[in-house]
Amino acid sequence: MWKVTLLLSAESDIAKTCMTKILEREIGRTVREKRQQLSAIREEVENLLDYLAVLEARAKDAGKPRLSHGDVKKRYG
Repeated sequence: MWKVTLLLSAESDIAKTCMTKILEREIGRTVREKRQQLSAIREEVENLLDYLAVLEARAKDAGKPRLSHGDVKKRYG
């Protein structure tokens, strides 16, 4: 009777260990995917903020005389 109980217990521990490893791999994969998504979202937000800054600068300078590329090079080197 003890042998049967020990064998069942050992099988149960092996199954738990196997399932735990599978879950750890799945969680690790999910975390990597979420980090990649977060990185892509951060990059997109940075690009949108840069674009917003350009639009705000254009709106602020609306109606003011503009300098050509050549004039800017002459002035600032």
